[in-house]
Amino acid sequence: MDDLERRLAALLSEPSADDPPPGLADRIHRAVATRRRNRRALVLAAAAGATAVLVAVPLAVRGGNGDATATAKLSPAPASTPASISGRAASSEPTVTMTPTPDQVNLTAPAGVLLERALRELMNVTSVVDVGGRTERGERFVPAALGSDGTVLGSTPDGQVAEVGASGGTPRELGIAARSGLGTATGFRTWTEGSAADQRCRTADGTTRTISPQGTDPRAQVWVDGGVIVGSDVMRQPWVAKGCAGVGTVVRDGNPASGEAVAFSYPYLFTAEAANDKVLRIVDVETGRVAAEHPLPEGVRAQSMAEPDQEWYAAASGKWFAWVAGDTLRWVPRDSWGPVSELPGVPTPEKGVSPWMTAGNRLVTYNTGAYSFLLDPVTGRRYKSPDVMLAAGEWLLWRNGDGYRLANLR
Repeated sequence: MDDLERRLAALLSEPSADDPPPGLADRIHRAVATRRRNRRALVLAAAAGATAVLVAVPLAVRGGNGDATATAKLSPAPASTPASISGRAASSEPTVTMTPTPDQVNLTAPAGVLLERALRELMNVTSVVDVGGRTERGERFVPAALGSDGTVLGSTPDGQVAEVGASGGTPRELGIAARSGLGTATGFRTWTEGSAADQRCRTADGTTRTISPQGTDPRAQVWVDGGVIVGSDVMRQPWVAKGCAGVGTVVRDGNPASGEAVAFSYPYLFTAEAANDKVLRIVDVETGRVAAEHPLPEGVRAQSMAEPDQEWYAAASGKWFAWVAGDTLRWVPRDSWGPVSELPGVPTPEKGVSPWMTAGNRLVTYNTGAYSFLLDPVTGRRYKSPDVMLAAGEWLLWRNGDGYRLANLR
Protein backbone atom coordinates (compact mmCIF):
# COMPACT_ATOMS: atom_id res chain seq x y z
CA MET A 1 0.00 0.00 0.00
CA ASP A 2 1.51 3.38 -1.03
CA ASP A 3 1.10 6.78 0.65
CA LEU A 4 -1.98 7.71 -1.41
CA GLU A 5 -3.76 4.53 -0.39
CA ARG A 6 -2.96 5.08 3.32
CA ARG A 7 -4.27 8.66 3.26
CA LEU A 8 -7.46 7.61 1.49
CA ALA A 9 -8.03 4.77 3.95
CA ALA A 10 -7.67 7.14 6.91
CA LEU A 11 -10.02 9.69 5.34
CA LEU A 12 -12.70 7.18 4.50
CA SER A 13 -12.55 5.57 7.97
CA GLU A 14 -13.52 8.85 9.68
CA PRO A 15 -17.26 9.31 10.32
CA SER A 16 -19.01 11.85 8.10
CA ALA A 17 -22.51 13.24 8.09
CA ASP A 18 -22.53 13.36 4.31
CA ASP A 19 -22.72 10.50 1.84
CA PRO A 20 -19.62 10.02 -0.31
CA PRO A 21 -19.82 11.49 -3.82
CA PRO A 22 -21.08 9.11 -6.53
CA GLY A 23 -18.30 7.13 -8.26
CA LEU A 24 -15.67 7.93 -5.62
CA ALA A 25 -14.71 4.29 -5.17
CA ASP A 26 -14.16 3.80 -8.94
CA ARG A 27 -12.01 6.92 -9.16
CA ILE A 28 -9.89 5.73 -6.23
CA HIS A 29 -9.30 2.29 -7.78
CA ARG A 30 -8.36 3.83 -11.12
CA ALA A 31 -5.91 6.28 -9.52
CA VAL A 32 -4.20 3.53 -7.51
CA ALA A 33 -3.97 1.23 -10.54
CA THR A 34 -2.45 4.05 -12.64
CA ARG A 35 0.22 4.76 -10.01
CA ARG A 36 1.14 1.09 -9.81
CA ARG A 37 1.48 0.84 -13.60
CA ASN A 38 3.69 3.93 -13.67
CA ARG A 39 5.94 2.53 -10.93
CA ARG A 40 6.34 -0.76 -12.79
CA ALA A 41 7.14 1.07 -16.06
CA LEU A 42 9.87 3.13 -14.36
CA VAL A 43 11.48 0.01 -12.89
CA LEU A 44 11.45 -1.82 -16.22
CA ALA A 45 12.88 1.18 -18.08
CA ALA A 46 15.76 1.49 -15.63
CA ALA A 47 16.51 -2.23 -15.90
CA ALA A 48 16.46 -2.30 -19.68
CA GLY A 49 18.64 0.80 -20.02
CA ALA A 50 17.68 1.26 -23.69
CA THR A 51 14.79 1.69 -26.08
CA ALA A 52 14.43 0.18 -29.53
CA VAL A 53 12.87 1.54 -32.70
CA LEU A 54 11.86 -1.17 -35.16
CA VAL A 55 12.37 -0.80 -38.89
CA ALA A 56 11.13 -3.53 -41.23
CA VAL A 57 13.78 -4.68 -43.72
CA PRO A 58 12.70 -6.65 -46.82
CA LEU A 59 14.44 -9.89 -47.77
CA ALA A 60 14.07 -10.63 -51.47
CA VAL A 61 14.37 -14.20 -52.69
CA ARG A 62 15.01 -14.59 -56.40
CA GLY A 63 14.76 -17.54 -58.70
CA GLY A 64 17.72 -18.90 -60.57
CA ASN A 65 16.78 -16.74 -63.59
CA GLY A 66 17.13 -13.56 -61.53
CA ASP A 67 13.42 -12.78 -61.38
CA ALA A 68 12.00 -11.87 -57.99
CA THR A 69 9.76 -14.66 -56.77
CA ALA A 70 8.96 -13.52 -53.24
CA THR A 71 9.60 -10.64 -50.89
CA ALA A 72 9.25 -11.10 -47.16
CA LYS A 73 9.81 -8.71 -44.28
CA LEU A 74 12.58 -10.73 -42.71
CA SER A 75 13.27 -9.22 -39.34
CA PRO A 76 12.97 -5.78 -37.80
CA ALA A 77 16.26 -3.98 -37.32
CA PRO A 78 16.40 -1.99 -34.08
CA ALA A 79 17.93 1.46 -34.03
CA SER A 80 18.87 2.06 -30.42
CA THR A 81 18.87 5.14 -28.22
CA PRO A 82 20.69 4.79 -24.87
CA ALA A 83 18.54 5.54 -21.85
CA SER A 84 19.78 8.15 -19.41
CA ILE A 85 19.80 7.48 -15.67
CA SER A 86 20.41 10.41 -13.30
CA GLY A 87 21.63 12.53 -16.21
CA ARG A 88 24.33 9.97 -17.23
CA ALA A 89 24.25 7.70 -20.29
CA ALA A 90 23.65 4.08 -19.32
CA SER A 91 26.73 2.95 -21.30
CA SER A 92 29.34 4.75 -23.39
CA GLU A 93 30.47 1.49 -25.01
CA PRO A 94 29.51 0.89 -28.68
CA THR A 95 26.35 -1.09 -29.25
CA VAL A 96 25.77 -4.00 -31.57
CA THR A 97 22.45 -4.18 -33.36
CA MET A 98 20.81 -7.59 -33.62
CA THR A 99 18.19 -8.38 -36.22
CA PRO A 100 16.19 -11.33 -34.86
CA THR A 101 13.17 -13.10 -36.24
CA PRO A 102 9.85 -11.33 -35.56
CA ASP A 103 9.00 -13.53 -32.58
CA GLN A 104 12.11 -12.47 -30.64
CA VAL A 105 12.60 -9.44 -28.41
CA ASN A 106 14.63 -6.58 -29.92
CA LEU A 107 17.25 -5.15 -27.58
CA THR A 108 20.56 -3.33 -27.68
CA ALA A 109 23.59 -4.14 -25.53
CA PRO A 110 27.31 -3.29 -25.27
CA ALA A 111 29.33 -4.42 -28.26
CA GLY A 112 29.90 -8.16 -28.33
CA VAL A 113 27.42 -9.06 -25.59
CA LEU A 114 24.27 -9.20 -27.69
CA LEU A 115 26.08 -10.94 -30.55
CA GLU A 116 27.28 -13.71 -28.26
CA ARG A 117 23.76 -14.12 -26.89
CA ALA A 118 22.38 -14.34 -30.42
CA LEU A 119 25.00 -16.91 -31.44
CA ARG A 120 24.02 -19.14 -28.54
CA GLU A 121 20.42 -19.08 -29.76
CA LEU A 122 21.48 -19.70 -33.34
CA MET A 123 24.08 -22.47 -33.03
CA ASN A 124 25.81 -24.76 -30.56
CA VAL A 125 28.60 -22.67 -29.01
CA THR A 126 31.13 -25.18 -27.69
CA SER A 127 33.67 -22.65 -26.39
CA VAL A 128 34.32 -18.92 -26.15
CA VAL A 129 37.66 -17.34 -25.20
CA ASP A 130 39.03 -13.81 -24.91
CA VAL A 131 41.66 -12.52 -27.35
CA GLY A 132 43.67 -9.55 -26.17
CA GLY A 133 43.45 -6.23 -27.98
CA ARG A 134 47.16 -5.54 -27.37
CA THR A 135 50.34 -7.53 -27.85
CA GLU A 136 52.80 -8.48 -25.12
CA ARG A 137 54.65 -5.17 -25.61
CA GLY A 138 51.42 -3.19 -25.38
CA GLU A 139 50.89 -2.46 -29.08
CA ARG A 140 47.35 -2.42 -30.47
CA PHE A 141 46.46 -5.70 -32.19
CA VAL A 142 44.26 -5.67 -35.30
CA PRO A 143 43.12 -9.17 -36.46
CA ALA A 144 43.37 -9.78 -40.20
CA ALA A 145 43.10 -13.55 -40.67
CA LEU A 146 41.46 -16.46 -38.90
CA GLY A 147 42.55 -20.04 -39.56
CA SER A 148 40.30 -23.08 -39.64
CA ASP A 149 42.20 -24.28 -36.55
CA GLY A 150 41.18 -21.17 -34.59
CA THR A 151 44.52 -19.33 -34.87
CA VAL A 152 44.16 -15.55 -35.16
CA LEU A 153 46.77 -13.61 -37.12
CA GLY A 154 46.98 -9.83 -37.17
CA SER A 155 49.31 -6.86 -37.04
CA THR A 156 50.20 -3.80 -34.99
CA PRO A 157 50.11 -0.18 -36.22
CA ASP A 158 53.85 -0.38 -36.97
CA GLY A 159 53.36 -3.48 -39.14
CA GLN A 160 54.52 -6.23 -36.78
CA VAL A 161 52.67 -9.52 -37.24
CA ALA A 162 51.31 -11.18 -34.10
CA GLU A 163 49.23 -14.28 -33.42
CA VAL A 164 47.14 -15.94 -30.74
CA GLY A 165 45.96 -19.56 -30.68
CA ALA A 166 42.49 -21.04 -30.31
CA SER A 167 42.84 -20.98 -26.51
CA GLY A 168 42.93 -17.16 -26.57
CA GLY A 169 45.14 -14.86 -24.53
CA THR A 170 47.61 -12.11 -25.38
CA PRO A 171 48.82 -11.91 -29.01
CA ARG A 172 52.49 -12.81 -29.43
CA GLU A 173 54.62 -10.99 -32.00
CA LEU A 174 56.37 -13.25 -34.53
CA GLY A 175 59.24 -11.03 -35.67
CA ILE A 176 57.62 -10.58 -39.09
CA ALA A 177 56.93 -7.20 -40.70
CA ALA A 178 53.91 -7.14 -43.01
CA ARG A 179 50.78 -5.12 -43.69
CA SER A 180 48.88 -7.36 -46.09
CA GLY A 181 48.43 -10.91 -47.33
CA LEU A 182 48.23 -12.53 -43.89
CA GLY A 183 47.08 -16.14 -43.73
CA THR A 184 47.36 -19.02 -41.31
CA ALA A 185 46.87 -22.77 -41.18
CA THR A 186 48.15 -25.63 -39.04
CA GLY A 187 51.90 -25.77 -39.59
CA PHE A 188 52.53 -22.49 -41.42
CA ARG A 189 51.98 -18.73 -41.62
CA THR A 190 52.05 -16.59 -44.77
CA TRP A 191 52.30 -12.86 -45.51
CA THR A 192 53.15 -10.33 -48.27
CA GLU A 193 56.61 -8.86 -47.76
CA GLY A 194 58.77 -6.03 -49.06
CA SER A 195 58.62 -3.61 -51.95
CA ALA A 196 58.75 -6.53 -54.38
CA ALA A 197 55.52 -7.77 -52.75
CA ASP A 198 56.67 -11.38 -52.50
CA GLN A 199 54.38 -13.84 -50.74
CA ARG A 200 56.36 -15.49 -47.99
CA CYS A 201 55.60 -18.67 -46.07
CA ARG A 202 57.08 -19.93 -42.79
CA THR A 203 56.75 -23.44 -41.41
CA ALA A 204 56.61 -24.39 -37.75
CA ASP A 205 60.39 -25.08 -37.69
CA GLY A 206 61.14 -21.53 -38.93
CA THR A 207 61.91 -22.40 -42.55
CA THR A 208 60.82 -19.45 -44.71
CA ARG A 209 60.34 -19.41 -48.50
CA THR A 210 58.92 -17.22 -51.24
CA ILE A 211 55.91 -19.01 -52.72
CA SER A 212 54.45 -16.47 -55.19
CA PRO A 213 55.57 -17.25 -58.76
CA GLN A 214 55.77 -13.59 -59.83
CA GLY A 215 54.95 -11.45 -56.82
CA THR A 216 51.68 -10.68 -55.04
CA ASP A 217 49.33 -7.76 -55.49
CA PRO A 218 49.27 -6.23 -51.96
CA ARG A 219 45.75 -4.90 -52.64
CA ALA A 220 44.35 -8.35 -53.42
CA GLN A 221 43.06 -10.84 -50.87
CA VAL A 222 45.03 -13.94 -49.92
CA TRP A 223 43.12 -17.09 -48.93
CA VAL A 224 44.27 -20.14 -47.00
CA ASP A 225 42.15 -23.30 -46.87
CA GLY A 226 42.89 -27.01 -46.93
CA GLY A 227 46.62 -26.34 -46.66
CA VAL A 228 46.54 -24.38 -49.94
CA ILE A 229 47.40 -20.68 -50.35
CA VAL A 230 45.76 -18.60 -53.11
CA GLY A 231 46.78 -15.09 -54.11
CA SER A 232 46.99 -12.84 -57.16
CA ASP A 233 49.98 -11.25 -58.89
CA VAL A 234 50.20 -7.60 -59.91
CA MET A 235 48.46 -8.45 -63.20
CA ARG A 236 45.60 -9.90 -61.13
CA GLN A 237 46.33 -13.44 -62.29
CA PRO A 238 45.51 -15.96 -59.53
CA TRP A 239 48.23 -18.30 -58.31
CA VAL A 240 48.10 -21.35 -56.04
CA ALA A 241 50.73 -22.80 -53.67
CA LYS A 242 50.52 -25.92 -51.52
CA GLY A 243 51.68 -24.60 -48.17
CA CYS A 244 55.34 -23.68 -47.96
CA ALA A 245 56.53 -26.62 -50.05
CA GLY A 246 57.62 -24.53 -53.01
CA VAL A 247 56.81 -21.79 -55.50
CA GLY A 248 53.19 -21.82 -56.60
CA THR A 249 51.75 -21.86 -60.09
CA VAL A 250 49.57 -19.39 -61.98
CA VAL A 251 46.02 -20.67 -62.50
CA ARG A 252 45.06 -20.71 -66.16
CA ASP A 253 42.19 -22.13 -68.13
CA GLY A 254 43.83 -22.23 -71.50
CA ASN A 255 44.63 -18.76 -72.80
CA PRO A 256 43.81 -16.12 -71.57
CA ALA A 257 43.92 -16.73 -67.83
CA SER A 258 40.71 -17.82 -66.11
CA GLY A 259 39.95 -14.41 -64.62
CA GLU A 260 40.43 -12.64 -61.30
CA ALA A 261 40.23 -14.61 -58.07
CA VAL A 262 37.22 -13.56 -55.97
CA ALA A 263 36.81 -16.41 -53.44
CA PHE A 264 38.31 -19.75 -52.39
CA SER A 265 36.94 -22.78 -50.57
CA TYR A 266 39.23 -25.76 -50.95
CA PRO A 267 39.57 -27.24 -53.49
CA TYR A 268 37.56 -24.74 -55.52
CA LEU A 269 38.77 -21.32 -56.64
CA PHE A 270 36.13 -18.86 -57.85
CA THR A 271 37.31 -16.57 -60.64
CA ALA A 272 35.40 -13.83 -62.46
CA GLU A 273 36.04 -12.96 -66.09
CA ALA A 274 33.93 -9.85 -66.61
CA ALA A 275 35.48 -8.42 -69.77
CA ASN A 276 35.32 -11.11 -72.45
CA ASP A 277 33.47 -14.28 -71.44
CA LYS A 278 31.44 -12.51 -68.72
CA VAL A 279 31.29 -15.60 -66.47
CA LEU A 280 32.09 -16.83 -62.99
CA ARG A 281 34.24 -19.97 -63.13
CA ILE A 282 34.79 -22.54 -60.40
CA VAL A 283 38.25 -24.08 -60.82
CA ASP A 284 39.48 -27.23 -59.06
CA VAL A 285 42.98 -26.23 -57.90
CA GLU A 286 44.08 -29.87 -57.62
CA THR A 287 43.37 -30.66 -61.26
CA GLY A 288 43.35 -27.20 -62.83
CA ARG A 289 40.05 -27.99 -64.53
CA VAL A 290 36.91 -25.86 -64.59
CA ALA A 291 34.35 -27.66 -62.44
CA ALA A 292 31.44 -25.30 -63.19
CA GLU A 293 30.65 -22.05 -64.95
CA HIS A 294 27.90 -19.52 -64.22
CA PRO A 295 26.84 -16.09 -65.50
CA LEU A 296 28.28 -13.15 -63.59
CA PRO A 297 26.57 -12.91 -60.20
CA GLU A 298 23.52 -10.68 -59.94
CA GLY A 299 24.49 -7.04 -59.46
CA VAL A 300 27.93 -7.56 -61.05
CA ARG A 301 28.15 -5.87 -64.43
CA ALA A 302 30.31 -6.78 -67.39
CA GLN A 303 33.41 -4.64 -67.91
CA SER A 304 33.49 -2.06 -70.67
CA MET A 305 35.98 0.54 -71.84
CA ALA A 306 33.42 3.28 -71.14
CA GLU A 307 33.08 2.53 -67.41
CA PRO A 308 35.53 2.07 -64.55
CA ASP A 309 35.95 -1.43 -63.17
CA GLN A 310 33.32 -2.36 -60.62
CA GLU A 311 34.44 -3.13 -57.07
CA TRP A 312 32.64 -6.13 -55.60
CA TYR A 313 33.52 -8.71 -52.96
CA ALA A 314 32.82 -12.39 -52.39
CA ALA A 315 33.31 -15.35 -50.07
CA ALA A 316 32.62 -19.06 -50.39
CA SER A 317 32.16 -22.07 -48.15
CA GLY A 318 31.35 -25.68 -48.91
CA LYS A 319 27.64 -24.82 -49.05
CA TRP A 320 27.32 -21.14 -49.98
CA PHE A 321 28.60 -18.46 -52.31
CA ALA A 322 28.00 -14.90 -51.07
CA TRP A 323 28.88 -11.54 -52.57
CA VAL A 324 28.40 -7.79 -52.05
CA ALA A 325 27.80 -5.58 -55.09
CA GLY A 326 26.80 -1.99 -54.38
CA ASP A 327 24.94 -1.84 -51.09
CA THR A 328 23.37 -5.31 -51.37
CA LEU A 329 24.51 -8.63 -49.92
CA ARG A 330 23.41 -11.69 -51.92
CA TRP A 331 23.96 -15.42 -51.53
CA VAL A 332 23.14 -18.71 -53.24
CA PRO A 333 23.45 -22.37 -52.24
CA ARG A 334 26.28 -23.87 -54.23
CA ASP A 335 24.58 -27.18 -54.99
CA SER A 336 21.66 -25.62 -56.88
CA TRP A 337 23.07 -22.11 -57.56
CA GLY A 338 19.65 -20.66 -56.80
CA PRO A 339 17.42 -19.11 -55.77
CA VAL A 340 19.33 -15.91 -55.01
CA SER A 341 18.58 -14.31 -51.63
CA GLU A 342 19.48 -10.69 -50.96
CA LEU A 343 19.64 -8.10 -48.20
CA PRO A 344 20.05 -4.42 -49.11
CA GLY A 345 21.63 -1.75 -46.96
CA VAL A 346 24.98 -3.28 -45.99
CA PRO A 347 27.39 -0.90 -44.19
CA THR A 348 29.22 1.65 -46.32
CA PRO A 349 33.00 1.08 -46.43
CA GLU A 350 35.10 3.42 -44.33
CA LYS A 351 37.05 5.91 -46.44
CA GLY A 352 40.35 4.43 -47.53
CA VAL A 353 39.38 0.88 -46.50
CA SER A 354 39.13 -1.93 -49.03
CA PRO A 355 36.32 -4.21 -47.79
CA TRP A 356 36.74 -7.97 -47.63
CA MET A 357 34.61 -11.00 -46.85
CA THR A 358 35.24 -14.24 -44.97
CA ALA A 359 33.25 -17.47 -44.74
CA GLY A 360 33.12 -20.28 -42.21
CA ASN A 361 31.27 -23.56 -42.45
CA ARG A 362 28.00 -21.67 -41.99
CA LEU A 363 28.51 -17.97 -41.28
CA VAL A 364 29.66 -15.20 -43.64
CA THR A 365 31.19 -11.82 -42.70
CA TYR A 366 31.63 -8.55 -44.61
CA ASN A 367 34.19 -6.10 -43.19
CA THR A 368 34.16 -2.39 -44.03
CA GLY A 369 36.57 -0.91 -41.49
CA ALA A 370 34.42 0.80 -38.87
CA TYR A 371 31.72 -1.88 -38.98
CA SER A 372 31.29 -5.48 -39.98
CA PHE A 373 28.26 -7.45 -41.05
CA LEU A 374 27.54 -11.08 -40.13
CA LEU A 375 25.14 -13.23 -42.15
CA ASP A 376 23.68 -16.65 -41.39
CA PRO A 377 22.61 -17.88 -44.86
CA VAL A 378 20.54 -20.69 -43.32
CA THR A 379 18.09 -18.40 -41.52
CA GLY A 380 18.76 -15.07 -43.26
CA ARG A 381 19.58 -13.42 -39.93
CA ARG A 382 22.24 -10.72 -39.97
CA TYR A 383 24.05 -8.80 -37.26
CA LYS A 384 26.00 -5.54 -37.39
CA SER A 385 29.03 -5.12 -35.14
CA PRO A 386 31.76 -2.52 -34.69
CA ASP A 387 35.28 -3.26 -35.95
CA VAL A 388 36.39 -6.49 -37.60
CA MET A 389 34.57 -9.84 -37.66
CA LEU A 390 36.17 -12.98 -39.11
CA ALA A 391 34.80 -16.46 -39.87
CA ALA A 392 36.68 -19.65 -40.77
CA GLY A 393 35.65 -23.28 -40.40
CA GLU A 394 33.86 -23.63 -37.06
CA TRP A 395 35.28 -20.36 -35.69
CA LEU A 396 34.07 -16.77 -35.41
CA LEU A 397 35.98 -13.74 -34.06
CA TRP A 398 34.36 -10.42 -33.15
CA ARG A 399 35.09 -7.23 -31.22
CA ASN A 400 34.26 -7.15 -27.52
CA GLY A 401 35.17 -4.09 -25.47
CA ASP A 402 38.94 -3.49 -25.66
CA GLY A 403 39.62 -6.95 -27.08
CA TYR A 404 37.94 -9.72 -29.01
CA ARG A 405 35.98 -12.92 -28.47
CA LEU A 406 36.70 -16.14 -30.31
CA ALA A 407 33.96 -18.81 -30.43
CA ASN A 408 33.79 -22.34 -31.69
CA LEU A 409 30.39 -22.91 -33.33
CA ARG A 410 28.72 -26.11 -34.52
